[in-house]
Amino acid sequence: MNDSNEWPRQLAKDAEQLGQDAADKAKEMVSGLKELANQATDTGRTYAEDAINATGIATAKTKIDLNADYLTLSINADPIKTVLVTAALSALVTSVLISAIGSRKD
Repeated sequence: MNDSNEWPRQLAKDAEQLGQDAADKAKEMVSGLKELANQATDTGRTYAEDAINATGIATAKTKIDLNADYLTLSINADPIKTVLVTAALSALVTSVLISAIGSRKD
């Protein structure tokens, strides 16, 4: 009679342990999935930032090319005016630099 009462208890104990093992394994899997999701998010964010940076670089290069074309056309259209404007801008930049250097010494 003792054996007949013991096996249901052992079966219940084994089932409880099996349930606990399954719960622990599920927690590990959820933790692993969370880590995987975080890595995927970080990777996606990196790709998005790279795409934005590449677009910004392409846009900046296009603007520089357009400005260079405009300056080339302006120089060809009126070279004397270009020389005078360049001289005036050079004088302005030089005076600002001299003022900045002079104020540092004081």
